[in-house]
Amino acid sequence: MTPAAILILFVLSLDCIFALVVSTKLRARGRDNVQMSPFTSQAVATRPLRLDESDSSGRLSPANLSADRSFAAKNIPWLIVGGGIHGVHISARLIGSGVVSSASDLCIVDNNEALLHLWKLRTRNTGMGFLRSSSGYHLDIPDDALRKFSNDNSGRNKTRETNKRRGTFSKDYERPQLDFFNDHCDHVVSKYHLDQIHTKGKVKKIDPSNDRFVAVQVEKVDGGVEWYHAANVVLALGNDLPRYPDWVDIDYDVQHGFVRHLLDGNDFCTGSPQSTAIVGGGITVAHKSLELGCGNAGEDMPSKSRAVHVISRHPFKEQQFDTHQEWMMDQAAAKRSIDGGGAGLPDRQVKFLDCSDYEIRRKTIARERIPGTVTTAVFRGKGGLKYAIEEGRVQFHQSEIVAKAYVDAQEGEGLSRQKLQLKLSNGESITVDQVLLGTGFGTKIPGGMLMEELSKELPTSEYCGFPIVDKNLRWGRNGRIFVSGALAELEVGPSARNIAGARLAAERIVEAFTGS
Repeated sequence: MTPAAILILFVLSLDCIFALVVSTKLRARGRDNVQMSPFTSQAVATRPLRLDESDSSGRLSPANLSADRSFAAKNIPWLIVGGGIHGVHISARLIGSGVVSSASDLCIVDNNEALLHLWKLRTRNTGMGFLRSSSGYHLDIPDDALRKFSNDNSGRNKTRETNKRRGTFSKDYERPQLDFFNDHCDHVVSKYHLDQIHTKGKVKKIDPSNDRFVAVQVEKVDGGVEWYHAANVVLALGNDLPRYPDWVDIDYDVQHGFVRHLLDGNDFCTGSPQSTAIVGGGITVAHKSLELGCGNAGEDMPSKSRAVHVISRHPFKEQQFDTHQEWMMDQAAAKRSIDGGGAGLPDRQVKFLDCSDYEIRRKTIARERIPGTVTTAVFRGKGGLKYAIEEGRVQFHQSEIVAKAYVDAQEGEGLSRQKLQLKLSNGESITVDQVLLGTGFGTKIPGGMLMEELSKELPTSEYCGFPIVDKNLRWGRNGRIFVSGALAELEVGPSARNIAGARLAAERIVEAFTGS
C-alpha cells in the first residue's frame, strides 16, 4: 500500500471516531430532556414548544407531535372537555365504575368558575321550579341515588309518597325540585372529588394524529397555556350558542339591556318592575312567564307598568318529555327488562341502531325530538300558565315580531325612559321595557373552530356534518376521542342532549373498558 493510501485511511478513521463521539454526546444530552410516558414505553421530550414549531394552519404538525415530541406536556389518562351535566356525570361514572382508580386520573377542562355553573345559571334564569325529567335521571350512578339522597337528608326514611308531599318531587312522574336536584349535583361533585380536578380554561386545539395519545392545548383563565397528552379525551361540549332572531341588533339591543336571552349564560339582575315581552312557545318561556306574571301566591294582578306579554308563533303544545321515553332506556334497564320477561331495548332504538344511513338517522332525530312544548303540570296544573293567561296575569299573542322601534316614554315628573315598541305580524303593537328570548339554541355543531378543525381529520356525516362514531362513542381511528351530548346524536339518538343522554353516553363509554 502506498504512503498516500495509508494517509487517506488514517484521515477517514479519525472522521468516523469524531462522528461517533458527537453522536454519543447528543444521545446522552437528549436523555436529559425526556421522560417516559405512562401510556407507552416511548420517551417524550419535555422542552417547551417553540412558536415556530406549528405549521402554517397553527396546528402542530404530526412530526412535532410524534417523532420530535418538542414541548412540555402533562400526561393524563382522561381529559374531559366540558364541566356541565354530561362532563360531570361521565367523570363520576369513570371513577365509580372503576375505569380509573381515582379522580387524579382525570382532568375536567371548563371555562367557568365552577362545575355545572352554566346549568345552574340558566335554569335559575328561566324560573324553573321542577325539572322536566323524573327522579331516575341525575348525575350519580345508581338509578335510585336521587331518591336515596332525599331519604338520607331528611333525617329519617321517607317513602316516595312522603317525598311528594314535602315537595321534593312532583306528584306527576316524580320530577325533582330544581334546588334539591342541584344539591344532589353538588353532592356528586364532592363525592367523586371532581371539583379538585377542574382546570379553569378553554381547549383551543386537539390533535388526534398520534396513535398513543391525544395532544390537547388548554388556554387557562389566567392567560397561561398548557399542553396535555391524554390517553383518552371526552368531548362534552353542550349545545350550540343561543339562537337570536334576525330582528335583534346584538350590538345595540343586547348591550343596552333591551333584549336578553334566557340561555345566554349571564346572571339576570332583579331590578324594579318592568313590562316584559317573552318570545317563544316552549317550557322555558312558560316557566319565566309564570315567574314574572304570577310571582308569589296571593299577589295582586300585575300593573300595566310591569305587564308580561308572551309572543309565540303557535299555541302552547303539551308534551310531557321532549322525546319519547323509549329513547331514554339504557342497556342496564334493557337487561333488567329481558331478565323480567320483557322485550328489552325498545323498537325505536333497535331500528335506529340497525339503520346504517346517517341521513335517515338525522331525519329520525328531527322527527322524534319535539321542541317548543310544555308539560301538562306547567300549563294546566295548579297555578298553571293556562289560568295565568285567562286571569290576565300573562298576555298571550300568537304572532311574530316583524319590526321594532325605540321610543321615549314618560315616567313621572319630567322623566323619560327609552323603551322598545314591537310591531307584531297580527297587526298589534306593544311597548315594553325589555324582551326576553326563550328561543332555544342554534342548530350548528357545538364547539366552533375546535370542532371545525377536528372534523377535517375525523369522520363526519356528509348530510349534517356531525361525528360518525362507533357504538362506544369513539370518534376516529385511534379510538382515543369519545363524544357525548349533541356530538353523539347519530349514535345515541334523539335523547342524546338531555340528562338521560348523559347517562346513555356514560354507559357506552364505560362499556368500552369494562365490557359491561
